Amino acid sequence: MKKFLFICCFIFSLYSYSQSNIEISLQQDARLLFVGDDKGNDPITVNLLSKVEIPVYNFSKNHLSTYLSVEYADLAGKNFKRYAIGAGYVINSVYRKIGAGAYIDFGKIYREKDGYNGFSLSGELSYKISNRLKAICTWQITQREDLKALYNCKEDYRVSGFFGLKYRI
Repeated sequence: MKKFLFICCFIFSLYSYSQSNIEISLQQDARLLFVGDDKGNDPITVNLLSKVEIPVYNFSKNHLSTYLSVEYADLAGKNFKRYAIGAGYVINSVYRKIGAGAYIDFGKIYREKDGYNGFSLSGELSYKISNRLKAICTWQITQREDLKALYNCKEDYRVSGFFGLKYRI
């Protein structure tokens, strides 16, 4: 409950400061939806990434933003949760209705009771459907200390691809 109240207060304070509207996104990992993986996760495995993105400084055709994100995956074995806070640089229009963004964040991955800190870098392409709605695709590379600890994996980073929608409040 304390985390929820903290997040609500954080979002409200940034919303009152921000120069334009908040955007909320919901995305699904494409690989786990269509193919699965080699760790026992079949196709149609839920892996949702949600962000609350708040512009903090606007330029003429782009802006700087900060965001909170939550990722949840219903994986075989142990469930995956990642909470993160980050910042990004967003170009509203690269070509006509297509926009792009680059983001960096720091977060914590929880696998059952174990927690692992790590960074993430991501790039996003968006297609403006209406004034408030965008279709988005995100490429993300995440530091995965949990895989090293739980599965003795030698890779430090894991790449994921997400697709979904972004809605401006």
